[in-house]
Amino acid sequence: MIDAIWHAIERFLRRSPHLNLLMKRMGIDTAQYWLLVDLFGALSDRRELPGHLGQTDMSLQKSSWMFYFLSGLMVLFFVLAGMAPTTYLVVFLLLSGFLLFTTLLSEANNSLVNPVEGIVLAHQPINGATYTTAKLTHILRILLYFVPALNLIPAFAGLLLAGAPWYYPLLHLAAAFTEGMVLALACCALFGWLIRFVPPARLKAVGFAAEMSSWLLYLFSQFVPRLHLKLHMPRWLPTGTGPRIVIASALVAFSAATIVLGLRSLSGDYLVRVSAIAHGGSGKKFRPRRSYFGALAARMFGGPSVRAGFDYVWCMMTRDWQFRRQMINLIPITAMAFAAAWQGLRISPFSGKFTAAHVFPHSLGFAFFVVCSAMPYGLDRQGAWVFLLTPMGALRGLARGVYARLLTLILAPELILLPVLAWQWGIRDAALFLAYSAAVSAVYLALELRLVEGVPFTRQVEAAGNPYMLIILMVGGLVVGIAVALQYFLIFRSPQAVLAATAGLSIAAWLVTRNSLDTFEVGMRFHLGLLSNESQGIYTEVNS
Repeated sequence: MIDAIWHAIERFLRRSPHLNLLMKRMGIDTAQYWLLVDLFGALSDRRELPGHLGQTDMSLQKSSWMFYFLSGLMVLFFVLAGMAPTTYLVVFLLLSGFLLFTTLLSEANNSLVNPVEGIVLAHQPINGATYTTAKLTHILRILLYFVPALNLIPAFAGLLLAGAPWYYPLLHLAAAFTEGMVLALACCALFGWLIRFVPPARLKAVGFAAEMSSWLLYLFSQFVPRLHLKLHMPRWLPTGTGPRIVIASALVAFSAATIVLGLRSLSGDYLVRVSAIAHGGSGKKFRPRRSYFGALAARMFGGPSVRAGFDYVWCMMTRDWQFRRQMINLIPITAMAFAAAWQGLRISPFSGKFTAAHVFPHSLGFAFFVVCSAMPYGLDRQGAWVFLLTPMGALRGLARGVYARLLTLILAPELILLPVLAWQWGIRDAALFLAYSAAVSAVYLALELRLVEGVPFTRQVEAAGNPYMLIILMVGGLVVGIAVALQYFLIFRSPQAVLAATAGLSIAAWLVTRNSLDTFEVGMRFHLGLLSNESQGIYTEVNS
């Protein structure tokens, strides 16, 4: 239904002479604009624009249905709690504002800072205003899906609150759509300022940092109440109503001017710089250097091919744009996990009390689930032909090298926490807990290695997600809950039980890892075989 509404709105806008006149006054070529909108829609249907949520109908529908469910669940609790209408409205506006800002920031970043199709269009006579406006049109579709998904049920359920006026649904929806439009313009303006002042070669790295700003604001908001009490911020404001109105008006005018000037920056020579932006680095420039850990992995697991896989997967993790964007989701989870663990560090899991330490091994398993799910895909997939030149026998060492690199990511936090936990709990409890944690994480890694189908970073990103991912997460959450309960009630009741569980999990990790490495190697052979057959088919067709 929303798609039909969107297409009806699009047909109306195409025929509107007033809109076309306004776009021409803004420096937008209307004929080129609608052609680009159709082009980006066709590329999205062919899944050649990865990450463009607003142009992928299936992704939008799945996400919006999830938000409908979550908003309805929250409404049930808030209405039963008898929340005041004003507080009710503010809570939902803050929630929808944060989710919209996070989504829109990511979409604007991927559209403007990663212009994969812009290199082809750069030689065409298209001005920057027309191109960037067409690229960002899909943000309106995000608002059309997500604003009702987050606020439609709460708006009409607000009539059940005591003291809510009859026009409350209209007020709620109007405030939500206004908030969404302001946030969309602010996100576009932010990247307009970045494009104006940041060198094109560094724009990807800065855009990646800007995309994390929403989560940094969330973490900073946790300290605002304490700062409010310590600094007595209300005393900084004038007491009269008139001066406060003047200050608020000045802030609104300044924000509006910042947004307008930022949007005007998008209409500059964007396509002139698009090649430098697309080929710019997503982080620090890589300098080849000797890896002592890679040499150690080659000695332990056997051969130079192990070292090649060890260094290859780390280099791609640190430079691949799409992989880094997927890992942004781990930043808030990791921050909250470490904050919870830091608060519970003084209490040993052997004390009989439930602490954050019981969840720590499984949080590492979840992190590796995200990593292994994103590892098969990359933006430099055209370079997969290099692996066709390698001997097939080297793939066994390559698989072992990839596993060795992921294994170091398990051992690194364990070694960092060892002196801290030994100081808090004692050397015996700390060593037993970290050994158990490493064994659990190794089991998770061995199972999740099967998610890496083919050579890492050599497949095109799929616009449609795995249909079984939600089921996997639900079943995995149930298994983790059972495992945490067993730890609390049985395993961490005695050091002997922890030692026995660690030995059993280590054996299980070794057996599962052997099978997963064989499966990983076969998957790489199969993937490279498909690439070889495709290339032969292309050359046969050309020669004929």
